[in-house]
Amino acid sequence: MAEFILNAADFGVPGDGKTDSTERINQCLSTAVSKGYHTVWFPKGTYLIDATLGGDLNQRFRNAGIIVPGNLEIMMDPECIMKVIPNSSWGYSAFYVGKQENITISGGQIIGERDEHTYVSAGIRSTHEWGFGICIEGCSNVLIDDVKISDFTGDGIIVSPRGLKTNQDYRTSEQIIIRRCEVRRSRRNNISITGCDMVTVEECLIEDAGTGNGTAPKFGIDIEGYGEGDVDYEEPINVSIRNNHFVGNVSSSVTNFNGYGILIEGNHSDNTISYGYGTQTVIKGNILRRPEDAAAAPRVGITGLGVSQGKETSDAVIAGNLITGFSTGIDVRGKSVLVTNNKISNFENTGILVYQSSDVKVDGNQIQNGLSETRRSIGLRAVLSDDIAFLNNCLIQVVDGVNVSGGNMIIKDNLLRKFSRGIWIAQGNAVIEGNILNPDAFEAVPESYSVSVTNNAGAIIKNNTFKEFKNYPIYCSTSAKTSIIGNHLERSPLLVTIYISAGVHEIFDNTISVNRTAGNPIVIYINGSAGSIVSGNTINNLSAVTATAIQTTTSTNSKIIGNRIFKGTINKHSSDTIDGNMIV
Repeated sequence: MAEFILNAADFGVPGDGKTDSTERINQCLSTAVSKGYHTVWFPKGTYLIDATLGGDLNQRFRNAGIIVPGNLEIMMDPECIMKVIPNSSWGYSAFYVGKQENITISGGQIIGERDEHTYVSAGIRSTHEWGFGICIEGCSNVLIDDVKISDFTGDGIIVSPRGLKTNQDYRTSEQIIIRRCEVRRSRRNNISITGCDMVTVEECLIEDAGTGNGTAPKFGIDIEGYGEGDVDYEEPINVSIRNNHFVGNVSSSVTNFNGYGILIEGNHSDNTISYGYGTQTVIKGNILRRPEDAAAAPRVGITGLGVSQGKETSDAVIAGNLITGFSTGIDVRGKSVLVTNNKISNFENTGILVYQSSDVKVDGNQIQNGLSETRRSIGLRAVLSDDIAFLNNCLIQVVDGVNVSGGNMIIKDNLLRKFSRGIWIAQGNAVIEGNILNPDAFEAVPESYSVSVTNNAGAIIKNNTFKEFKNYPIYCSTSAKTSIIGNHLERSPLLVTIYISAGVHEIFDNTISVNRTAGNPIVIYINGSAGSIVSGNTINNLSAVTATAIQTTTSTNSKIIGNRIFKGTINKHSSDTIDGNMIV
């Protein structure tokens, strides 16, 4: 196969670090293709590149620098350095690959000139964010393999279409693979993907985007097509970001701003991964670890922005990620999102936040060690959201377990252990069912209520188990209706176990045991309510003294029917209805 490899040195391409090699490289590549060579080899050396050479007047990065023809492999020695000559242009390309196919670029180093660049005023282009290491426009079947790329004024690699999707000449980039590369210190993004179909970035080290004099957005990888309103002029679809290491990228590791069908899997990250306004994003199996010495600014492990204009849902899946050391673990925004089997630890603010969202299922996550010296950490929180389900989650060592403000909620089959306040419904309507709540002598802050419903919220509190509590296991001060049904409360040590104030309530078929060492306990206390029903409950007083099992003296028209009371009494209002109770 030797006859199909052209050595650039044999062609007379200078690699002495002194001579501008750009034109001679372009001649070498063009000759190679015309004579049927499959590969051009660049040996060890430093090749100076005029990355502005030949650039279009309006898009200076286009057709600039080294022009890579189709059906060719460029192989570089590991000690081959392609070094961009310092310039003052707002845009350029070290390697430009435009409307070509079947290309491989492998090995070597491509180094920009961000630190030597002259940032002259250029009107709306004054950010100088269009200086690229490798610019791919409207190409197919391109492999970038084992290349070290650093220090560009814009992006290390950009994958774009040629033209706009609304025009007939639109040509997307497709079947692009970026593999085993190291991409560092780009001022804007280390890798930008703007318009494509089937792009893979895998096994790369992506580091320090946007540091120093960086320019927004400063992402490790930015998946972002140009659009206005609900019109997409560029469309990034079917992108896989997998098994990469992200270190020190200023604003985020990966952001899918508005792509479709995006997989972000198996990566190691020290900063945010975001599904943005993207559609059909899967974020799974990633390890997100925020260093202890990282900047103090609040950071979210995994987040989104909402539903893209013109779309009805986010259709996002966040599964099986390990997230530690972030202020908030996962921040869900949008519609139709599944968050499942993630492990979140050592956070200060919120384990999983659902904000201005709908149709969200948070299932089977483990959230622990939410401790902070400055704020009350929350395991699961929903704000201004609707049709939300918190199911089968395990929350351990958090200050507040679940906090809900607005919308319809299902909170079912969760385990909460070592907390101050368990489940708090401040607004909206919730079904709280089948949960196990065990404050378990939480010591970080004073213990509060296990389940509380306040303001004008409504709730069905059903078939939950309460253990080892030192404050109200159930506290309701809402003007709306609550139903407290079939719960199991074990060995309450409290003066008052269930406290109900205002509203109209149903308290049915609960099993409550009380064991207080001092004073006469009140088991169910209804205050300021009219027309509440207390029926079918079993109240077992294990204390040395007689308990007031049910007290309604400060309420009216209560119905106390068919309860079983051991070693207790009923203290009622004169307007109450009492019938069929068994008192032993």
